Amino acid sequence: MAGVALFQAVERFAQSTRSIPDDLLEREWKWGDYEEGVRFAFFRVYEELRQLAAALEAMRAVSAKPLTPVQRIIRQYHTAYRDLDAVLLSADHKKIQVPPAGGEWSLWDILLHMIEAEQSFFAINIYALEGARRQDGRAEEMSEEDWHSFWSGDPFQQIMANENYAELLSYYDHLHQRVIETFADVTTQELRLPVPFWEGTHMPLQFRLHRFDSHLRQHTIQAEKALSATGQSPSEAQRLLRLIYAALAQAEGSAIGLAGFASGEQAEVAGRIGGYTAEIAPLLA
Repeated sequence: MAGVALFQAVERFAQSTRSIPDDLLEREWKWGDYEEGVRFAFFRVYEELRQLAAALEAMRAVSAKPLTPVQRIIRQYHTAYRDLDAVLLSADHKKIQVPPAGGEWSLWDILLHMIEAEQSFFAINIYALEGARRQDGRAEEMSEEDWHSFWSGDPFQQIMANENYAELLSYYDHLHQRVIETFADVTTQELRLPVPFWEGTHMPLQFRLHRFDSHLRQHTIQAEKALSATGQSPSEAQRLLRLIYAALAQAEGSAIGLAGFASGEQAEVAGRIGGYTAEIAPLLA
């Protein structure tokens, strides 16, 4: 994945701007010959990330280790995950358990479902993949005993009981990183591996990996609808941040499966984003 510094720089910019009202975007801020106010700082961050992403994609394509087919699948999943990150910027922590209407899921319920689904996707795919690689004679389908052994010591149930939103998001991020790191070395041949789940037909690993992305997208839309119905629609700043998170995901996606890739280039962009954050901070007070 892309360097931590790049994500942290974007996150700091987002945290400093996510709650500002629309009128503050009009406050005077200048970059070069551009005098379009604080709003333009968002586009500078966006442009920095888009430029970086284009450069990293070109560098990765001609490197000794270009993106593999599975890494491209994982990049799509990561893009969906960063989009959820951006959608959640408009969430009011005091309203996460408020259902949009009778019988509908709250944001908390939606996130629990997303995580539980990805836990299932992760476990069944790893079980099948390890079985094929080790040829250890394991049963074709994961048993209940195998499931409990796989998740032994995992803190998810305790986090659910605590109903701590920050802990839940942290857990999801950790699970997301595990998925990326675990499947980044899957070969093209292994993508054809049949993986049993609830359906009557065994579906190939390629389909299963794409489900991480499509299922996340499905419930991100549900989360957006829940936020809107409970008075948490995104502000202009939050809409701009969604563009920024999409650009960040594109840059991060170029580094999947290659630790330390273009760390210098990423650090330079992170530094410039930090500079924009520092420049506009006094204007947002």
